[in-house]
Amino acid sequence: MSRRFLLLFLLAACGREGPPPSPAVTPPPAPVETGRFLAEYEPATAPALRELRERLVASRLLDTVAAGLNDTIRIRENVVIAGSECGEPNAYYRPEARRVTLCYELVSDLGRRFRRMRQADILAAGTTAFVLLHEVGHALIHVLDLPTTGREEDAVDQLATLLMLGEGPVGDSLAFAAAAWFLQSSQRTRIDPLAFADEHGLDAQRVYSILCWVHGRDPARYPEIVREGWLPAARAERCPAEYARISRSWNRLLQPYHRSR
Repeated sequence: MSRRFLLLFLLAACGREGPPPSPAVTPPPAPVETGRFLAEYEPATAPALRELRERLVASRLLDTVAAGLNDTIRIRENVVIAGSECGEPNAYYRPEARRVTLCYELVSDLGRRFRRMRQADILAAGTTAFVLLHEVGHALIHVLDLPTTGREEDAVDQLATLLMLGEGPVGDSLAFAAAAWFLQSSQRTRIDPLAFADEHGLDAQRVYSILCWVHGRDPARYPEIVREGWLPAARAERCPAEYARISRSWNRLLQPYHRSR
């Protein structure tokens, strides 16, 4: 994945208010190859979402994500990465359609949620990046028939975090932002007993996991993770081995599909 992919999140993902961009000239469609990630921006009906869609189209956000994936990995079948008006803030992967959907409502909701906070753009961008890469992980597991030996939701959390951490300081900031989103969600949500039956980990657990992988990648880089109590010392001491294990595992799974330069 190229760094320009992550930087574009900082410009486009938070859905900031402002005049819509001038319409771009649309070139004639090129022939579609087989085995590619393809970007689509479905129409939106709500006025605010139409403006948000125009900003995403102008930034080429999804196109850049698709291009980064196509430069990195070979897939057998086309996978569409689409922006869509869903009626709710959400993102998901539909295996029967081989389609990752990022709902415009989610991008808009994140922009509103973080608007009054420091580093609002980074917070919205990191959350959007994590959510989108999480769903791309589901797509890769499906179209490449990759094995998983635990919960698939945990596995794609790992992949999303690894991809962000591979992008240097910008990626680190986005990973911290995703952890902050899960922390905020955990503080706002009362845990229902049925939450323990969900295929996803609890939001608070996902906070600690992301922080563990950030710490485990290089414990000396952000000592405040442990010093300030963001991550318990008992978990932190095992994080380097945990990060090395998941990084090695995902590299091994994806190695046969890496594009040669």
